[in-house]
Amino acid sequence: LGVDVDYNGDIIKINLYIIIEYGTRITSVANSVANNIRFKVEKAMGLPADHVLVNVHVRGLRISNTD
Repeated sequence: LGVDVDYNGDIIKINLYIIIEYGTRITSVANSVANNIRFKVEKAMGLPADHVLVNVHVRGLRISNTD
């Protein structure tokens, strides 16, 4: 749904707002997304791991059309 980024010159804080497919493990998906974003930001910006904070907010569940 969206991304909110705050960078103060030392620490970058990223808030991700997502919708997850019903039936998936919410914590596993949220942790995977956070780790993936953290890794890519660290690599792109050259920041140490403890300077990148990623919060994943699950805003809802989606149910795919099974028809």
